Amino acid sequence: MTVTSSNFEARELDENMPPKWWNRRIRTRAQVTEIAVMFGALSIVSFWAAGLGIAAGIIAVAAALWADRTPDLTGERAERTDAALAIGTGILGIVVGVGFLAMVL
Repeated sequence: MTVTSSNFEARELDENMPPKWWNRRIRTRAQVTEIAVMFGALSIVSFWAAGLGIAAGIIAVAAALWADRTPDLTGERAERTDAALAIGTGILGIVVGVGFLAMVL
């Protein structure tokens, strides 16, 4: 049950309920690595879209490196294979996107 209040920070009464989807935050290194893998796959699939594949690849590489090296996130580091997959798919998406863009131009 939610308490009606003029305070935007009013909390729900039941603390066992998970937070709403708009209040969820990334907290672990594994979650950031999973997002990096998804962006890497997106960069490979969308290499033909001008710049989208390149941008997604850059985001994938940056997120994978951030998850591996930042002290801001909690949890154990992701497995090396997951980090390598995220970085590899990101780099592959960048290379294929740049190659396709050069071929079109």
